[in-house]
Amino acid sequence: MHFRLLILLLLAPAVVQAAEVRGKVITAVGGEALGRVQVLILENNAGAITSDTGDFEIPNLPAGSFTLRINAVGYRLLTIPFTLASALESKEFSITLVPDNFRHTDKVEVHADPFQIADSPATNEMNLTSSEIRQTSTVFADDPFRAVQTLPGVSAAGNNEFFAEFTVSGTPFQKVATYIDDVLVQNPFHEIGNFNDGASLGVLTSEVVQDMKLLPAAYPEKFGDAAGAALDVHTREGSRGSPLFRISAGIAASEVLGEGGIGKARRGSWLLSARKSYINYLVHGRERSAAAVGFYDADAKLNYDLTSRQNINFFATGGHTNMELTDPAVLQNYEYASGHSDFTFARAGWRWAASPQVLIDAHASYYAEPDKLFNSANALLSGNDHREWVGGGGVNWAWSADEVLQAGWSERHLRDSLYSAQPNGAGGLTAQSFAGTALRQSGYVQQASGLLHGRLHLLGSLRWDTMSGYAIHPLSPQISVALRATRSTEFQFATGHYRQFSSRFEQPGAGCFPLGFLPAKANHYTTSIEQRLGENTRIRVEAFSRHDSSSIGVLQGVSGSLPLPGGCPALEPIANSVFKRTYSRGAQFILQRRSSNRLSGWLGYTYVQAREREYQITTPIYPYSLFYNVPYYPTLEDQHHTVNLFAMYRLRPSLNLSGKYLFGSGFPIPSGTYLQIGNGEYVAIGVNQTRLGIYQRLDVRADKDWVFRRWKLTLYGEVLNLTNHYNARYYYSSGIDPATGQVLIKTLQGIPITPTAGLAFQF
Repeated sequence: MHFRLLILLLLAPAVVQAAEVRGKVITAVGGEALGRVQVLILENNAGAITSDTGDFEIPNLPAGSFTLRINAVGYRLLTIPFTLASALESKEFSITLVPDNFRHTDKVEVHADPFQIADSPATNEMNLTSSEIRQTSTVFADDPFRAVQTLPGVSAAGNNEFFAEFTVSGTPFQKVATYIDDVLVQNPFHEIGNFNDGASLGVLTSEVVQDMKLLPAAYPEKFGDAAGAALDVHTREGSRGSPLFRISAGIAASEVLGEGGIGKARRGSWLLSARKSYINYLVHGRERSAAAVGFYDADAKLNYDLTSRQNINFFATGGHTNMELTDPAVLQNYEYASGHSDFTFARAGWRWAASPQVLIDAHASYYAEPDKLFNSANALLSGNDHREWVGGGGVNWAWSADEVLQAGWSERHLRDSLYSAQPNGAGGLTAQSFAGTALRQSGYVQQASGLLHGRLHLLGSLRWDTMSGYAIHPLSPQISVALRATRSTEFQFATGHYRQFSSRFEQPGAGCFPLGFLPAKANHYTTSIEQRLGENTRIRVEAFSRHDSSSIGVLQGVSGSLPLPGGCPALEPIANSVFKRTYSRGAQFILQRRSSNRLSGWLGYTYVQAREREYQITTPIYPYSLFYNVPYYPTLEDQHHTVNLFAMYRLRPSLNLSGKYLFGSGFPIPSGTYLQIGNGEYVAIGVNQTRLGIYQRLDVRADKDWVFRRWKLTLYGEVLNLTNHYNARYYYSSGIDPATGQVLIKTLQGIPITPTAGLAFQF
């Protein structure tokens, strides 16, 4: 017994004198502690797994030089060299991990609210972080716009999963304004204008998008270019450290991405990426009659600090789409057989922090999206060429504590050319075309205030719009209020008025038609209550209502015969010219947890009623009435019940699991029951009463890492529509059956059960 005690006393100094390494690991996004992170010393394989508080400790180390490697699936591999000078030394590290698709930085972006990342609490928004974008954009397409389809209240338009367009709580995509780095982009997809078969793909990948913000209703007028909703997308900067590369190759796409700092001082960064999509093979393999559609694109982003207070930046993306039908020989001369389109977007910006309270920015951009469709003889059937030059800028002035004033201006020069060829009855084609230009100008001012020690937040904004061809210059107001009644309970109220001008020049230059459509009007109302369950979990219940109206305008000075000499005068409103009213209203429930540890995701249920009706109107131009009096009927976005569920969980340092479940009670299709009347014509009754069946889709995904000394390999796999639900999408309606007065509806299956996989190399 005395001998054992003596041995322990002799060994105790050696144990006490052994060096140790300890520290804490946090995420660069929000500064949250990271659990389940592997920390390893490469030279002797001594290691630890961080606790839920992000802490780790590696004891009993000898003196010497070592390399600390930190890894977690979904985060960039990090190595840190260090030296222990003696067995008495202790090293402590504060380590920041960066998500794979986030710019590398040693700085922590701290957000006071994990759900309201940068905006006033009075802003009604739903946002996606870079990690959520990657997990929800699907391996199948790697498309951030498909990630938006998983947010509460959002669905693929008409259940068509092959296309990236979406609806927002009863609002069609045509009424959603999409902004890329603060520039309005009307159609941010690789697709071909008039061709509705095949597939589409967003012009950005999850690797170059930093965050996305959906504003479903009553949003600030800064985003007031559309009458329904707004989507704000920001691309990320490249890393300012040593060059980093990521190469991914999968069944659905291949992508190469590189990024790094500029110069020895790292005053700037570069990012380059290129992608080739194979979504065509998956679509064609599942649907033999579908057209063969292929995509490829590339992105570039540069940032440079001219001084400590001035920064210049540049972003460009471009891509090409090809379409070809498998058997064009059987097509008529007026049917599409092949086509192609291009997408180009380039933006240059400048930011100046004039003082700690004043930030000024300016940008200029160019946007082009031409497309052409041909028949089997390679004759042009349809051509559209939309181009824009855009300039804009803004100022942010924090003129007092909790008081921020913003103002901005944009000017868009639009140019459109259209071409179409139609059968002429003699076996040939007759073509028509026109081209035109337009000037679109907008400005806004916005004030955000925090009162009562941060318990009350007010946001008010006012917008002014004008566009050549219209004799109106509307002012659109918006106001929202957020009241924190208790420490964990908040009420929010918002209302706004919006006008949506045409995104394209649509009037011919001479011989003008005397009537035209005025910009649509919309009024939004929302009210909600949010309850926090701890720091990272919330329950939100919201009611919303949107009311739109469309009206007719008349050309200024038109009272006599037509055509008019010269160009078109501007359209001005006429009394009692509202020919259509639309509304979408309902309620939404959201349960969400956002954390870098354990379970993260959301459950959303949305109830919607979306209706529209038409009115018979008279004008001072024609002696007869226009349109018909039609009672309210469902819009094509009138899906009553929508469920969006997403969850992800980092099971181990090298394994991440995620899944999403989407449910829809069924969209209407453009058809109904028809009744034959005495003169042999048919009129529709019960418009849009026929609906697609129930939509259900369960996707599951796993990401697995294998880590090496300076690089890592990630295997990612996903199964779409695990339950293999049919998920019908509307294709066409046949003619009327005279015996029954019915229209036969043709539907096609959505994405069937589809396994996809790929590899990514990061070094």
